[in-house]
Amino acid sequence: MPERYDSVDESIMDAALDRILQVGIRRASLEDIARRAGINRITIHRRFAGKDNLVEAVLERETRRMLTEVTAIATTASGVEAQLEETILHVLLQTRIHRLVTQLLRVAPEEALGFYTVQGERLVAIGIDYIVGMLTHAQAAGLVDRYDPRPVAELVARLAHSLMLTPGGGSVDFTDPELARAFVRHSIVPLMKHGIATTTEEVTDDDDRAHPHQASGKAT
Repeated sequence: MPERYDSVDESIMDAALDRILQVGIRRASLEDIARRAGINRITIHRRFAGKDNLVEAVLERETRRMLTEVTAIATTASGVEAQLEETILHVLLQTRIHRLVTQLLRVAPEEALGFYTVQGERLVAIGIDYIVGMLTHAQAAGLVDRYDPRPVAELVARLAHSLMLTPGGGSVDFTDPELARAFVRHSIVPLMKHGIATTTEEVTDDDDRAHPHQASGKAT
């Protein structure tokens, strides 16, 4: 799907979102959506090639809107650690309490799990690309270490997607704001600042500790 839409596309997606929030995805017919948008069904097919693509476009648009909010929130924090903390907290929170999640679980719980499992691949991909871009920018500015940002971005994006439907059950209850903040501050922020140590780095570090004189170039 294109990332830029015209006013007709936007009105179709608005109508689709409203109807999905009312009755769920399966019961949101193209006839209802077209009537709400003030167009005919053929126009929806011409622009989105059917209901599945339309639903995917709606979900992607809502995800990108959330990430735009994240960027705005992050800029209000002072210092890279605080910005990373607020960014990840907002992502984790919104993927769990966004209206498209909570309302779909309320009006059509039987289809919510399947929907977010099927559509999850695209959501995770969008999240990964966003975090990679954020970390790449921070690296260029010298705010975080130089490392391959994609593995870190994938871990964080997959964590956010997992918490969307299962916020509890582990050692950290992410429904508790203070516990969630502590986890992000002490686990996620250091990960995003320094990256994941490679096997070579780990072996080198262990070897340096075992042979400190050799590592420093001094004779024993």
